Formats: sequence, structure tokens, C-alpha cells
Amino acid sequence: MSTLRDPQRRAELFLVVCLLVVAFAARYAGRSETTRDMQIFFDWHDQLERAGGWRGLGEAIGNYNAPFMYLLWFASVLPVPLLIGIKLVHAAFDLLLAFFVFRLVEMHRGRRAGIAAALVVILLPTVVINASVWGQIDSMWASFAVGGVWMLARGRGWWGVALCTVSLAFKPHGIFIFALVALLVLAGRLRARTLLAVPAVWLALSLPALLLGRSPGELFTIYSLDRQAGIIDELTTKAPTIFAFLEGTRRLDTARHLGYLLTAALVLGVFLLVIARRARLDETRIVTLAALFAMLIPFGLPGMHERYFYLADVLTVVLVFYVPRLWFVPLLVQAASLGSYTYFLFGQTLLQLDLRMLAALMLAALIAVGHTLVRDVLRERVSTPLPPKVVGNTMAE
Repeated sequence: MSTLRDPQRRAELFLVVCLLVVAFAARYAGRSETTRDMQIFFDWHDQLERAGGWRGLGEAIGNYNAPFMYLLWFASVLPVPLLIGIKLVHAAFDLLLAFFVFRLVEMHRGRRAGIAAALVVILLPTVVINASVWGQIDSMWASFAVGGVWMLARGRGWWGVALCTVSLAFKPHGIFIFALVALLVLAGRLRARTLLAVPAVWLALSLPALLLGRSPGELFTIYSLDRQAGIIDELTTKAPTIFAFLEGTRRLDTARHLGYLLTAALVLGVFLLVIARRARLDETRIVTLAALFAMLIPFGLPGMHERYFYLADVLTVVLVFYVPRLWFVPLLVQAASLGSYTYFLFGQTLLQLDLRMLAALMLAALIAVGHTLVRDVLRERVSTPLPPKVVGNTMAE
């Protein structure tokens, strides 16, 4: 109560409440918007209903993994229209995302900075549009990815890998954060046995569908190329990636293969730099690497959609609270992401921005973070191997 007597604290609380009201109002404004992707969710819901409601969770419906189908069924039993129910469930993960952002920033910069970061993220245009207008699920997988980074930065290896696995279980884009997990294992910062959390968590999340009769082979290969057919036919689906500069190329297969190879080479190059220099992997370095991978991997891969930089949108905001000199990076990333959203929002209008310009903005942000990482690592003295204090000993550590 004493804090409420402080005029400055009261003013801060008032501003926080006002921003939360704005965040709610922004989401409320998009409540009635229906998109082609939302229609796909409606079709999946109809298939669930024809299969017996919750019993339909044992059927191979759609090309999203079981955890999303559980939530789709849950949205259908809420006492609201299905459109509103789906958007409510999706928007609830915006709050979880903000919570993990708060905890990740709070542990480094304190409570006020954590609150500021959470408010910025929950008000990001792409975050608001994604769930509440578009009806998409990117806050689901991204929230658990950010939670995984938080736990890994804290030294909670088992929990970090578990949360990263939940991210991957919602959507294959969770693999973006597994580059960080792999690096921490190879660098000796994370015990290899913590990777046992991957099959354990995956099985636990799949268990309800399996008990209802869903085929294990079908469920555990949900992300195979034949199940995701058509997703990567184009080099880029309005995403600000390297392939925006190759628009109109006739050598689609060659460009696609080169994209895979270039991305793998750059990720492995980061691995080599960190491991060869025995770079210090503290909280700041882990957040920097997470933000870098969230930009680098979708930038180089073919078949990306504009929404696939969602994790980069969020983690670059977090990065500013760890490395303030990179204050301009989230501005570049948000401009590139939001600019690419105009193709969905406005269609063929004058508001469309040149995709190559948006890709150039994303590339500039990627170079800035990459340069900062490389420079800081090279300036460090090569450290001697640390004593065997590594993370991941117990779930409770």
C-alpha cells in the first residue's frame, strides 16, 4: 500500500493500465475479421464435429500437430461464436508471450524494464495483428520459445529444452530456437542428456491423441515434407527474405537448394566461432544468439511466409534491453515484418511496399546483430575451459 502513496508509482501504474486497455482495444477491433486461414480452422473444426467432437482428436485432421487441435476443440466449446473463441484462445498466448518477455528482461534489468518490455511486445503491430486480426497461432509457439530462452539463460537446462520442445510441438518453426539449444550442447554449456526432454515432452503432448486412437506413425511424422506438401513451393511467400532479391528467377530448385546450404553454412559458422573462441555464454550472449538465429534462419530458408519472423520481432525487442546500442534493430525488423503484412492486410493497393526494400531492412538488422556478436566474441580473450559447472542436472535446478 505504501507504494500507492507515491505519486510517481501511481502515475506509472496508471500508464501501465492505460497501455493494457489500448492493447485490449486493439485486439477487440479485429474480433470480426475472417481470413482464408481462419476458414481453414473452421473446416478442421467441422471435421472434428463430424468425427465426434473431442473424439475427433484421434483422427488425422489438418496438418497442424495435436496440441493445436486440442485448443481448436477447446475454442469450440466456449460459450461464444467459434470465430471469437478461436481468437480468444490465440490472444491468450499473447499474454503468455508477454509474461515470458517480462521474466527474461526482468532477470537482467529489473522489474520496471521487464514491464516495459512486456508492454512493448504486447503492443507490437505484428503481435496484435497476428492473433486478433489474422487469427494465427504464432504467439503459441513463439511464447514457449521465449520461455525456453529464459530458462536456458537462467541455467535451467531441462526446463529450457522442455519449453523449446513445446514450441516445436505447436509448429515446426520452433526449430529456429533449437539452433541455440544445439550450440549450447556443443559448447558444453548444456548437458547432452537434457535432450532427453525432447521425446519425453513430445510424447506427453501427443498422449491424449494417441489414447483416442490417432496413429503414432502419422502423428510423429506430422512435419514430414509429404504432410506439409505445398508449403515451400515458392521461394518466398511475401516474406522479407534473401529470395526477395531473386524474384522472377527460373532456377527455383537450384535457388532453393542454395538457400538451405547457405543457411546451414551460416548457422554452423556461428557455432564454429563461439566454440573455437570458447566464447562466454552468459545471459546477454544467449539472448543475442537467440535473436540472431530467429532472424538468420527464416531469412535464408525458402518457402517462408511473412509471419515467420514473428519470433525475431519479439526477441529483438528483448535484445535491446540486453544490448542497448542495438536500439534500432527491432525498428528495422518490425518495419520489415509489418511491411510484408500489407500484402495480407490491403492486397493489391498502393500501400504495398517493395518486398526487396523490406528484405533489405531485415538484412540490415541481421548484419547489425551478427556484426555485434562477431566483434564482441573476437574481442574476448580465449577463455580456458570452465570447471564442470554445466546446466541441466535436474528439473528443479
